[in-house]
Amino acid sequence: MRSQLNPHFLFNALSGIQNLMNKNEIDNANKYLSKFARLTRNVLDEKELISLSQEKTLLDDYLQMEQLRFGFKYEINHSEDLDLENIEIPSMLLQPFVENAVKHGISKKATDGKINITFIKKANDLALTVTDNGNGFDTEKKNNGLGLLLSESRVALLNSIYKENRFTLAIQSATNGTKVSLTLSDWL
Repeated sequence: MRSQLNPHFLFNALSGIQNLMNKNEIDNANKYLSKFARLTRNVLDEKELISLSQEKTLLDDYLQMEQLRFGFKYEINHSEDLDLENIEIPSMLLQPFVENAVKHGISKKATDGKINITFIKKANDLALTVTDNGNGFDTEKKNNGLGLLLSESRVALLNSIYKENRFTLAIQSATNGTKVSLTLSDWL
């Protein structure tokens, strides 16, 4: 998963900081740099599992950084009955899907773009969703990008590691947006 912090992302993040500095937006550049540093530190950390609270913080840092570049809106919500501090999930589980939502979904929509992330308890299952209001894509068509392929491979790997649980990935996409659902069966 360390490969998800790819050179393209690093270049975009540093370009974003440089752009803010060139526009003399020093406060925003400092905020961006601080979030970038924390995100990088957490991505490079060797933890296999992190709390939902930590995952939420990572996603929040990432989305705030990208929000400075693109101007979209986002929300991260969760069921009230989830204990975010004590429920752990594999590290960086949703980040590739969130990155795709930004990059391919709403980056061109500016302030009209919207991303919603939810953590929901459904009986003993944990349902995680990433929804955007972008243009969508044909889920049947083979895409050239590595992001979805790496994510599907990671889900298969997680299913081989956590044999008592099941990770199920479902992607729905239409012209009004994309919804990625990841369900962790019997996780709670």
